[in-house]
Amino acid sequence: MSIEVVHQPGSNQYVILDGGEEIGAAHYTSRENDIMITGTYISTARRGEGLGNILVRRAIDDIIATTTKKVTSGCWFVTQWLELHPDYVDDARSGGVDAELGNTCRVI
Repeated sequence: MSIEVVHQPGSNQYVILDGGEEIGAAHYTSRENDIMITGTYISTARRGEGLGNILVRRAIDDIIATTTKKVTSGCWFVTQWLELHPDYVDDARSGGVDAELGNTCRVI
């Protein structure tokens, strides 16, 4: 298994690849003060392998490393991941759960 996560800024998404094959994505919208992850998807044939965890962690790592914006969740999976890793995003970079979108995981 050769897993990599690639940022595709033109499509506002991070894709997770296995041997070059796209097996999932995390979609986001960039706003003035934050980047809100609006939805995540892993191919049904590949669920249960921990790929969602890898995708979310690497997307958050990239957002923190390449911007000064806060990380906001509009996706139940991202919110759950952040709750399971409470110290991963420090308070200064956390935008919490989006007040309008909540945890509905829609693709914008």
